[in-house]
Amino acid sequence: MIRGACIGLTLRGGLHLVGSLLAAVSKRKDRSLTAASAIGDTARYTAFLAALAGIYIGVDEGIAAAVGKDRSAKWRSLVAGMCAGPALLCTGPKSRHHSLATYILLRGITLLIRTGNKPRAAARHPLLHAALAPTRLAHGDTLLMCGAASQIVYAFIMMPQTLPPSYVRFIRKQGAKELYVWRGIRELAERTAAGRPTGPLSSLAASPHAASCAATPCGFFHPGQSCGGHVLSLLGPAYSRALSVYLPVYVLPALLVHRQQLLKAPLPILHKVLLGISRSSLFLSSYICLAFGGACAGHRLLGRSTGAIIAGSVWLGGLATLLEKKSRRMELALYVLSRSLESFSRCCIDWGWLSPRSVPPRLDILLFAAGVGAITHCYSGNNGRDRDVFKSKYLNVLDFVFGNTGITEGKIKHLPSNQDLLKSLNG
Repeated sequence: MIRGACIGLTLRGGLHLVGSLLAAVSKRKDRSLTAASAIGDTARYTAFLAALAGIYIGVDEGIAAAVGKDRSAKWRSLVAGMCAGPALLCTGPKSRHHSLATYILLRGITLLIRTGNKPRAAARHPLLHAALAPTRLAHGDTLLMCGAASQIVYAFIMMPQTLPPSYVRFIRKQGAKELYVWRGIRELAERTAAGRPTGPLSSLAASPHAASCAATPCGFFHPGQSCGGHVLSLLGPAYSRALSVYLPVYVLPALLVHRQQLLKAPLPILHKVLLGISRSSLFLSSYICLAFGGACAGHRLLGRSTGAIIAGSVWLGGLATLLEKKSRRMELALYVLSRSLESFSRCCIDWGWLSPRSVPPRLDILLFAAGVGAITHCYSGNNGRDRDVFKSKYLNVLDFVFGNTGITEGKIKHLPSNQDLLKSLNG
């Protein structure tokens, strides 16, 4: 529990600290979060991760003592992880975390799929191995990103209320268009789908394009430019904006994790950081260009603009994933996919496909508990036989919190101890 609390304190507290420093440097007043609320939020997340670790280990050890380590080896970790899921309530009874819960569930499903794709599982369950064949595609991560991009960009334009406000602001900043442009595209698509006249658009009333009556939005989306020329003109400015996004993402972890190597041999680390910043910035800027370029292509090819045409053309943005490092592609796909699934479920409610009453009041807790159960099952289920499905950086974090030895014997423990770790850190 102490180790879980330390991670919660470091991550959440560090996030608020960096945000405050950036706001101070830019002289921007962030009235949405005071010092007191930041401290309270950090305390809640600290308690959440402490409770998560304590409940999981407590239930795991309790089942092992009551039922037996060998008899419960196949299912004990799954049950313990699911029991630990409600620890999310520590973040506040009124807080809802559907994005986090969906992301954790997707990560758990991904680990289960990797387990099912192992040679040992293929020999024992050939039908399951055959059913998982699509998950072994070389560019399955890119396909996921294309599908997620279709929903995300569609929702941003047509139903922004289904996305978190911070996510909408992020896309709007990266797209670098006036607000009336996005509203005009939405109004034009709604008019076309309903069979109404395409203009003039009320969303453009106070803009230079107030008299626009075009069947496609290209006239006010990129006035005076061809679709291809517009896409190319976006790349440079989008790349500079993306640099500001990825600079702290790469620099801060390098300073924290590789601080000793930076003092001894800085060039290899700096080269790796600069390469990562450049590649990820190219991914994000290309994502924006391809998504909006795809929308233009769809409008031009079909000669009209509707929500369905937007959703069916902006998936091109997902192809930018091929520019990213292979080891990062699935991480990106899972993150964006979790956002898109949350958005799609809210769209289904707004469309009337789902009734709000059919959604459990704490669906986020149920999804989170299922995801944690899947992750812990792969972590220490079957006496840790499937731990190799984790990437080393994630496995190291789990080992730090839950225990790094004794799993194969059904008895989790820490080596070194907390005291030894503190001594090494002080040294």
